[in-house]
Amino acid sequence: MTASRLDSPACPRSTETPGPVLLVVDSLDGGGAQRCVVDLAVALRRRGRPVHVACTTGGGGAAALADAGVPVTVLLDQPPGRRAAGRPERVLRELVAELHPAVVHAHLFASAAAAAHAVRGAAVPLVITEHTEGPWRDQRARALSGLVYRRADRVLATSTAIRDRLVTDHGVAPDRIEMLLPAAAALPTVGGPPAVPGRPAVGLVGRLVPDTGVDVLLRAAALVSAVVPQVAFLVIGDGPLRPELERRATVLGLAGTVTFTGHRSDAPRLVGGLDVLAVPSRADGSPLVVCEAMAAGVPVVASRVGGLPDLVEDGGSGLLVRPGEPEHLARALVSLLLDPEAARRLGERGRSLAASRSHERLVDRVTQLYADVARVPAG
Repeated sequence: MTASRLDSPACPRSTETPGPVLLVVDSLDGGGAQRCVVDLAVALRRRGRPVHVACTTGGGGAAALADAGVPVTVLLDQPPGRRAAGRPERVLRELVAELHPAVVHAHLFASAAAAAHAVRGAAVPLVITEHTEGPWRDQRARALSGLVYRRADRVLATSTAIRDRLVTDHGVAPDRIEMLLPAAAALPTVGGPPAVPGRPAVGLVGRLVPDTGVDVLLRAAALVSAVVPQVAFLVIGDGPLRPELERRATVLGLAGTVTFTGHRSDAPRLVGGLDVLAVPSRADGSPLVVCEAMAAGVPVVASRVGGLPDLVEDGGSGLLVRPGEPEHLARALVSLLLDPEAARRLGERGRSLAASRSHERLVDRVTQLYADVARVPAG
């Protein structure tokens, strides 16, 4: 096989036990979907289950997998495009033939397409987790997605919106879909140090791209700072729009109000020290940062799009606002900054919800699904 193998101990194998769970993802860098795969792999390994990760490219998550003893196969040494390439499909098919996995569990578009090809004719069950509604998909990509979903034994959706789109746009039978909200494995410390000592802090965490809505937050920040002059805004993350957004912040007079931190490995710690997490997305799935904020008792103000209404109880664990409207976002932020008791109540409700959606419970359900499709013990 020509793929590179990241160094890590092999999982125990025997002829009496089923093959490993093979998790497939585009890369080990970046956003919530990749973190979900790493967290799931580590949790499965800690439970004594054989597990193997295949990714088109490596990344930061490889260290956590190596520490947990999870083997990783890298299928390519360069970033993939949106479409599944022939070479990773072929190498993944070789890996399936070598490992004889009990189940293949694929995440994200290109990896799902490659996994569907790899298990074709191999009598290996396929599970796909869909993390996005995929608004970028053109007609050809939508047609390919439909074929891939039809080959899957089970499709997991991380939001109601994704589940509905699977049915209406791709014709997936409702009884083959299960909605599983994400859950954060590593939780921020409740009552940790403030993100900005001596100042109330509003934070955004995400990739700096149009869908994240950082420009909406900046316009809202100008309105909020006129009412709450001491407020600080943190934009945690990086991306292609960063230079433009930094210029826009300067034009809006926010030089002393907004800080662009870039990528931070300690983002969960910063989230735990916020007064409010802002998620002004134009489009989104079910971001893990919302789960982390709620677990830390931080109230969330989020757009009413995608999977965010599944995570945030409007008026319960946070506030939902209209996407793309800085005035609406600003009003919600000011209401919490000026009423710490109301913010505390929302945060407490968020902690309660997060406890009921623990990562352990998520892994319990996923392992039961593996047992259902692969007919192997769940325990």
